[in-house]
Formats: sequence, C-alpha cells, structure tokens
Amino acid sequence: MAAFVTGMDAATEWQFLDGFRQFLAAKSNLGPSLAWQVLVIRMAYPAEANEFWVTASRSESSEATSVLFDELQSFFPLG
Repeated sequence: MAAFVTGMDAATEWQFLDGFRQFLAAKSNLGPSLAWQVLVIRMAYPAEANEFWVTASRSESSEATSVLFDELQSFFPLG
C-alpha cells in the first residue's frame, strides 16, 4: 500500500502527500524527521520494541493498512 500511495504522490508531482509527514509527526508525537511510512508503522504497532524490523503477518499488514487509510482520511477530510 505504501508503494501505491507513493506512486499516487509521484503522479501528482509530489503534491498529493504534501504535508502528510508533518501531519503524522504532529499527531503521533514521534518526531518530524521520520518518513511517513515509518510513522504509520510506529502508529500501527506502538508496543513493538524494534518497529523498523516488524515482520508483518497478514493480520499485522491489515492493521498498518487500516492506520494508513484512516490517517489519509483524516488528512483529506471529505466535505
């Protein structure tokens, strides 16, 4: 999903996700220097000791995907 969303960003000349990383960093208090993909993983699995090396099973992947799309919906409110 991250590759798909990044592709959408590339297709819009990097305007689609403009500000998304900062939005996630402010919402999660995890720091502005992390990539949005890392922020999503850390938000999805806050109890993991080593978030960067989470081996995603099917259920874990769906949790990260849910967090990603929930945050995108918050970032791009409809109406």
